[in-house]
Amino acid sequence: MTNRNYDPTPRFWNLGAEPIIGKNCSPMDALFDCESQITLGDNVAFGHDVKLLTTKHDYTKFGAERMIQSTSLPIIIKDGVWIASSAIILGGVTIGEHAVIACGSVVTEDVPPYEVWGGVPARFIKEIEH
Repeated sequence: MTNRNYDPTPRFWNLGAEPIIGKNCSPMDALFDCESQITLGDNVAFGHDVKLLTTKHDYTKFGAERMIQSTSLPIIIKDGVWIASSAIILGGVTIGEHAVIACGSVVTEDVPPYEVWGGVPARFIKEIEH
């Protein structure tokens, strides 16, 4: 059965910086918060409902001030990365070549190339032989 309403293009929010998307990427139904630059290398694969969030709010503020005061950092995802379904990548993170991010993970720090990371927050699981 084919879903003719399926749209594999990402959704954009806070388009302060135009994303750079390499060749042969599949952002599926990802959400890109582009207040800062989001850069995808070539052959980056996404599962469903991945979120790339460049913006964070100041939790020490209250009310409307918390909602409007934010900072933003870029996200860089290198060639050949696979980000599984429902993962969240936060601003300031670089994911190295051919790394894998497990389903439902929240990535808060840089991920070296050829490594599998998962969990909340995401942590090293194992190396990928190459």
